[in-house]
Amino acid sequence: MLAERLRTTRDRLGLSQQAVAASTGIPRSAISDIERGQRRVDSLELKRLAVVYGRSVEYLLGEDDEGEDQGSLRILTRAHAGMTADDRAKLVAFAEFLRHHAHTARVEHDVRRTTADRPRDGDGVG
Repeated sequence: MLAERLRTTRDRLGLSQQAVAASTGIPRSAISDIERGQRRVDSLELKRLAVVYGRSVEYLLGEDDEGEDQGSLRILTRAHAGMTADDRAKLVAFAEFLRHHAHTARVEHDVRRTTADRPRDGDGVG
């Protein structure tokens, strides 16, 4: 479970094993061995990996199924903190755009479904 969660989380974040190694001080070959389940992880290494991945140690161990939303929120919070004011404003604007787009798509879907459910003239209703 741990090996799979570490590899999957690293992949989702778009991080290379080398980048994780540089951020944690754990050799790249050890990162590879850990992700293949060929090496144990000590508690300090696990804590460093959790910090880099923006996840709880419990999540990485499979003891807590913190939702993707929670992990994504942590990642965005960290990214937000390192941005300029202009970049933060762009991030907020993009988030608003995505939220509006999702809402519009749901409304259009509901309209299409409602329209498809209506009897048409000449369908024998009436």
